[in-house]
Amino acid sequence: MVSRPENMRPAIVGSMIVGLVEGCALAALLPTVTALAEDGPVWGLGLAGWLWILGILAVLSFGLNYLSERTNYAVALDFLRSLHRLVGDQVAKQPLGWFARPIAGALSRMVSSELMSAGEIFAHMFGPLVSRSTAAFVIIVAAWFWDPALGAILTVAVPVFVFITLASTALLRRGRAIHEPPEVTLANRIVEYAQCQGAIRSCDRSDDYRPLSQALDEARAAKTKGLWLESVGMLLSGMVTQGVVVVLITVTGTLAVDGALEPIPAMAFIGLALRFTSTLSAITSSAMALESRRPLLDGLDDVLTATPLPEPGAPATLTAPGAVELENVTFTYPGKPAPALQNVSMTVPAGSMVALVGPSGGGKTTVARVISRFYDVDSGRVLVGGVPVTEQTTEQLMGQLSMVFQDVYLFDDTLEANVRVGRADATDEEVREAADLAGVREIAERLPEGWGTQVGEGGRGLSGGERQRVAIARALLKKAPIVLLDEATSALDIENESNIIAAVERLREQATVIIIAHRLATIAGADKIVAIDADGRVEAQGTHEELLAVDGTYARFWHRLESAQGWQLTN
Repeated sequence: MVSRPENMRPAIVGSMIVGLVEGCALAALLPTVTALAEDGPVWGLGLAGWLWILGILAVLSFGLNYLSERTNYAVALDFLRSLHRLVGDQVAKQPLGWFARPIAGALSRMVSSELMSAGEIFAHMFGPLVSRSTAAFVIIVAAWFWDPALGAILTVAVPVFVFITLASTALLRRGRAIHEPPEVTLANRIVEYAQCQGAIRSCDRSDDYRPLSQALDEARAAKTKGLWLESVGMLLSGMVTQGVVVVLITVTGTLAVDGALEPIPAMAFIGLALRFTSTLSAITSSAMALESRRPLLDGLDDVLTATPLPEPGAPATLTAPGAVELENVTFTYPGKPAPALQNVSMTVPAGSMVALVGPSGGGKTTVARVISRFYDVDSGRVLVGGVPVTEQTTEQLMGQLSMVFQDVYLFDDTLEANVRVGRADATDEEVREAADLAGVREIAERLPEGWGTQVGEGGRGLSGGERQRVAIARALLKKAPIVLLDEATSALDIENESNIIAAVERLREQATVIIIAHRLATIAGADKIVAIDADGRVEAQGTHEELLAVDGTYARFWHRLESAQGWQLTN
């Protein structure tokens, strides 16, 4: 685990001492009852002496339990603090592409409710498991000293309980493996159903959405099957526990009847055996409770063992600030059979503007992602500032880039604060200037509290086009030497597109611009155009006029866009 050893050792030792005292107290019942029954000393002590010993052990047990609980809680809190820090550090080291997985919700649960449940392992489970195991061991040793036959009986009971525990936890694990995957699918379907109500209702499917119904049926069937297995595990544990108790009582009674044991010691041993089996049963319950936390620990393990983004210990010396170059880059998304990019080579000189064009799914956005190192490429090199991105620290690489992608995320803060994310130390005048160029001032004037209006989580208080304008204002404010624009004008109307074109022109004056766009004005104004085909290969590179002169994909793409400009609705 991630709790420090110097905190774990006192907790383990404390739990063992608690178990030792509790075990001695239980073992002391045998001579105490015998002294009471025979009205004579046992092992040199009379009834009063043994009662004093029980009283002292009771007081010790109370005090030691209190200290042990405090220590266990301290370990649990240290575990939570350490794990929060480790998860945060590990997440910060992951490539940006790692976050493309459905990880956000899982991380949120992991560092909140699930992490608290994992902390219960140290606060409520691990310490009692150690103390009960120690108490059981002490009882067995005491039974051997009292009567070897009784010690042998208790010793034989231990492997039986170990087998029960292993079998029960295996059944619990198997049951969970059956019903958890369909439950995850059902949860995803419920979210899908809630988020896509517009599309579902427009198709008149809100009353009968088959994927959700099917996921519900599958989850119900799997849950039923899994619960049967888990119930068998619980029943097995309870039934065998009671069986062991019956066997212990039967054997002890038989020894008493045969004269091998005196009646009073036999009765005392039966009481001790009952307490012993309850201790073993509690150990089994603790082990099964730990097993129930396994999914939480597995989830934490997945994050903590994720391969971090390799980076050097110090920033590199940039030999060509503002320049971008791809050399024979091939890249395949994890889990995909075909590469998204194949032998892509392109050069973007500092201060220039390059447009990427091509069919959807051809790899244009992937080019922007490998430049910003969402992923490391399979082969070839990606250079930013004249240095391979793998030889730069994350901070150095991100300091050179401003990124405006299709899916813009705004923080649950004010409109001004979301623009200021681009550069925290910017003056109010610089923020307003960037906002004016991107058309954000018009948004502020319409909002009820102006620049101080909360935009909501993810920016849901704004439209898609408004969120894109805020993102472009961020890029203007940051003044990074390289700007990546992925469909930055896709959600804008004609009026606001003019603001963005003006903003792009301003960006060209201060930065290298790589833009993915389908708008005619944006494409034609680029210094160079790179046409990428559907297989992720560079088909042609050149200026607008040079590519039009070649009868290729770009020329056909341009003519179709040009003809579409004149389309209109008619009767």
